[in-house]
Amino acid sequence: MLLQNADYVVILIYTILVSAIGYYAKSKVKNMEDYFAGGRSVPWWMAAISHHMSGYSAFAFVGHATVAYMSGFSIWTFFAVPIFIAMIIGAYTWAPKWVRLNVITPVEYLEERFDLKTRKLFAWSGIGIKFIDEGVKLYSLAIIVHVVSGFPLEFTIIACGLVTMIYIMFGGLWATMLTDFMQFVVQFGTSFILVYLVLHAVGGWSNMWNNLPAGHSSLFSNAISPGFMLVYLFVIILSYNGGTWGLAQRFYSIGKPSDAKKAAILSALLYLIYPLAIYIPIWSARLVIGEVANPEQAYVLVAQKFFSQVSPGMIGLFVSSIFAATMSMISADLNSLSAVFTKDIYQRSFRANASENKLVKIGMISTIVFGLLTIVSALITIHLQGAFNTMVEWYAAILGPISIPLLFGMIFRKPTWRGAIYSWAAGFAAFVFVKYGVPNIFGIATAFEYYTGAELFVSFSVFYLEGKISKQTDEEVERVDKLFKRIKNQKG
Repeated sequence: MLLQNADYVVILIYTILVSAIGYYAKSKVKNMEDYFAGGRSVPWWMAAISHHMSGYSAFAFVGHATVAYMSGFSIWTFFAVPIFIAMIIGAYTWAPKWVRLNVITPVEYLEERFDLKTRKLFAWSGIGIKFIDEGVKLYSLAIIVHVVSGFPLEFTIIACGLVTMIYIMFGGLWATMLTDFMQFVVQFGTSFILVYLVLHAVGGWSNMWNNLPAGHSSLFSNAISPGFMLVYLFVIILSYNGGTWGLAQRFYSIGKPSDAKKAAILSALLYLIYPLAIYIPIWSARLVIGEVANPEQAYVLVAQKFFSQVSPGMIGLFVSSIFAATMSMISADLNSLSAVFTKDIYQRSFRANASENKLVKIGMISTIVFGLLTIVSALITIHLQGAFNTMVEWYAAILGPISIPLLFGMIFRKPTWRGAIYSWAAGFAAFVFVKYGVPNIFGIATAFEYYTGAELFVSFSVFYLEGKISKQTDEEVERVDKLFKRIKNQKG
């Protein structure tokens, strides 16, 4: 796909707008609460859009493309429905609680709920593994932009990483929220223009399915087992309701618990609807461009065919929308990582009496450092894909054990700090044993649903059962009761 001068102009304008919005957001930042929690005054609809945008990356356009191309409608059942279910559960369970916790970071409340060492352990382990995930997202973006534009992988990674880092460094969470909204407009606009053009070309929704291979219109397929779906659903419930720290921010940046509930429901509806705009061009690829040798490129090839016929600059707008898909997610994660480092590690371990201005500066500096580490992580991925795939699995292994005490600590009041730490350790150990030990000892290869399912089951069981066995001290009982009265308050 060759870019014309008009496309370069559109990409440049988009980049300037994103940077300008980030700089404008600086005027809204007066203290650490503004920088990391949006001053708890973010409109619920904007938080919902940001939550939705932060759950996507360029991987959604290419990572699911093979399944969508080969299996048809079942990819929507696999991707959209679990997130919708997860967010509806979260709307009534976790979203209001995040607001009532009145925190600046997702792990901050763990000190009140358990103790300081638990807070530090979860902060360090979460930060330490997160760059693997960030590198994958940035690398996925580079791959698709490389295909559609011809830009070198290294250039794409560095440029996107720097732009993202710069706009959130100045404006913090407000910059992320405002740019997410602009990116929502760009991404949705280009996607639905493409959907209209594609459906018009194939003769409409029904005619598309009538001309695709048998079984493509089915809700389910043999490619995804029920066991996989069950484990995947539980992972999604944890991740989208706060296990992914940047998504937790979207809730506690809202001032009222009832508004957080509305934000979760709106995000759920967006996740149910918008994936169709991604998948329709992929489903129709056979009909509009013929058989695709590499299904991962189906969306890109269809976009190239139609946008090149519309008007000058449309390809540039499409490239910008792909940038938007990943920049939203990376910016959310960078801000949450910076928040956890500044509040949960730097302030609690090194400068307990640091001023607000000092903490904001530390937040900006840590944003730069984490941004550069993300760029390095993505650049390494180009040369070490095999090793990096292993590291991605280890990131997934950490997510569950970190998320279970974090989220279920708001629901179950009996588990102590021992339950949180033992749950973290036992879940990780279960992953290592089932993933690596079982194949080496018994010669049986284990799939995702087995090693991830075992990890989650063990982690949750240890956390819950420890609360049944252990006794809290009088001080712990008083502190936890006070916390639960706050998060169960039905006002607002």
